[in-house]
Amino acid sequence: MYNSIVLFSFLLINQFLISQNRIVFNTIDSLFKYAENNSISIKTGEQQVLLAKWQKISAQAGLVNFKIQSSFSLTNNVKLPVTYFPSEPFGGEPGTFKEVTMGQQFIGNINFAPQIDIINPVSWTKLKSAKINTQLTDVNNLIVKKLLFESISASYYNIISLKEQIEITQKNLYTADTLQTIMYNKYTEGIVRQQDLNDATINKLSLKDNLTQLEISLNQQYYALKILCDIPQNTAIFLTENTVYNQPFDLNLQTNNQLEHKSSLLKVDLAKEELRANRLAQYPTISIVAYDGWQQNSNNQFLDPNTNWINSQYIGLKLSMPFPDIDRFTLTKSAKINKIISELEANHTKLQNDITNITLNLDYKKAYSQFKTTNQIFLLKEQNYQMALNQFNASILSSNKLLIAFDDKLISQLNYSIALANLLYTKSKIEINNSIK
Repeated sequence: MYNSIVLFSFLLINQFLISQNRIVFNTIDSLFKYAENNSISIKTGEQQVLLAKWQKISAQAGLVNFKIQSSFSLTNNVKLPVTYFPSEPFGGEPGTFKEVTMGQQFIGNINFAPQIDIINPVSWTKLKSAKINTQLTDVNNLIVKKLLFESISASYYNIISLKEQIEITQKNLYTADTLQTIMYNKYTEGIVRQQDLNDATINKLSLKDNLTQLEISLNQQYYALKILCDIPQNTAIFLTENTVYNQPFDLNLQTNNQLEHKSSLLKVDLAKEELRANRLAQYPTISIVAYDGWQQNSNNQFLDPNTNWINSQYIGLKLSMPFPDIDRFTLTKSAKINKIISELEANHTKLQNDITNITLNLDYKKAYSQFKTTNQIFLLKEQNYQMALNQFNASILSSNKLLIAFDDKLISQLNYSIALANLLYTKSKIEINNSIK
């Protein structure tokens, strides 16, 4: 009984481990959701957003630039300075001097010196730059997410297509094996030549090699998908979406994603603020300054209880005027040039962004046209193969023409599968651009 319980527990644990090392994705959206929760690229972007927010908080605090310098010191004047005074006031002879030790041996100091800026033009530009940088970080993270999802979509539909191509090749490999057997039987009967048998064998070997190559490519795509989604290497991936060849054309499927242009415009704003900051850095800063300090002097000991602490205070305004220099002049000129460059790049990005959107729409139309054409070609090639097979069985058609018809049918069927994957990918790219913007 005890052994049965142990065995049952082990099976439960083993089943749990297996379930932990496999992930099933029913749709591409479920894959996107996993990537959004686990992708290092997206997690890095979240940390960048957090960093930008803290920079904004720092800039807000920097508007008044409140700072306070405080210090506490204990000084032991081991050897005090000596000053010479005329001896006559002390009862000495005229013309002589008396050595007098000046100062206190033990000195304690405590002081506080707060400062608050009430007019600081540079800090205003820093706050605005921090706000713009926060917006830019958000937009750039959306761009990273969009590009990541597009790459995931490409890998996903490549896997779907490769799985379909493997299934097609396996079925045609069975047909090729049948053709080889038929050819062998006809060869033994003296109906066909050795060359015809060799062609049938070569056709079968080529299909086997193609199947091997497709299986290797499938594994490569799985590894690529793991890298994109940050899925552990030892975790098995299963994509269970069925291939649906009945794909209608969506006339309303278009996109106008402007993330790249938004990013370029925010970069222009940052460049403007940098130029403004360099110009305002030449203006004065006005601050409220104060001081509050205590000092104790004693010749007996540190922190002498018999000696009072002497307090001193002041408050006032401080005007800080920067002195013009060549470095500031150079930085201002460089910032102006960078602003012009960013404006030119923004204009180019706008054009590029618009053309990219048009290209996505055209790619979808092109993919659908190719998909419909490959479907028609496949149906015709399949019909040609069936007629060639019938003619071959009736000894009307030669074996090499039969194999050519077989290869044509296989290639057209694979092309049809690839065209479907391309159609689904181009459609997915538009949907991604419409959802992440």
